[in-house]
Amino acid sequence: MSNIITIDGPSGAGKSTIARITAMRLGLAYLDTGAMYRAVTLHCMRAGVKLDDPKAVSATLKGLDLRVELTFDGPMKVFLGSEEVTGKIRTQEVTRNIHYVADVMEVRNHLVEMQRKIGENGDLVTEGRDQGTLVFPRASLKIYMFATPEVRARRRHNELKQRGVDASYEEVLEDVSKRDYLDMGRELGGLRKALDAVELDTSSLSPDEVAESIVKLAKARLKMQTRKIDKSALERARDQIERRSQES
Repeated sequence: MSNIITIDGPSGAGKSTIARITAMRLGLAYLDTGAMYRAVTLHCMRAGVKLDDPKAVSATLKGLDLRVELTFDGPMKVFLGSEEVTGKIRTQEVTRNIHYVADVMEVRNHLVEMQRKIGENGDLVTEGRDQGTLVFPRASLKIYMFATPEVRARRRHNELKQRGVDASYEEVLEDVSKRDYLDMGRELGGLRKALDAVELDTSSLSPDEVAESIVKLAKARLKMQTRKIDKSALERARDQIERRSQES
């Protein structure tokens, strides 16, 4: 029997890092749903459409040839047509414009359908805001990960300081709170906790500690086994995700 583990939660809760580590520990593929929205954003930018025009954005879906390849030890590979764009979707320009695309209902419907088709093969860990509620409501194990707004704002503020960005903690906290409000208010794909999800507060835990909690749940509930992995592979995964968070 195949297994799907969903990890949902607000921004800054550490979902990407933890999902990647969990997938590696359990020998599952990792589905990076955010990369799919980034790819559609890049596609729209290349098409030269007005990104603040939902109709123009949805019209580009007719010419979208998006494909992803899930891996067990590395980042998910993303393709537009025959071109691999795994690195190209991580630019700051894509990051600045992704919210226009992610809020278009036709885009979300299209990607949700893609994600469900990918999930038909099972055996994956996926993270986002609607994976356990909308995309995979029958997932084997659902996790709802959260941290207080103050903790998430502190993490983000520290990241910005390391990158030399001048922003006060108060400004970052306001931005985090505003993003939570928008995420929870989305009609489609809004942030929700599935009724059968296990809640994990990451406020005082490291990514490894949270991942270990999820692995233990998977072993207990799904009778899954962990696999031995090279510690250097875990370090590479953490480094890759850290670089991505800094690019964002």
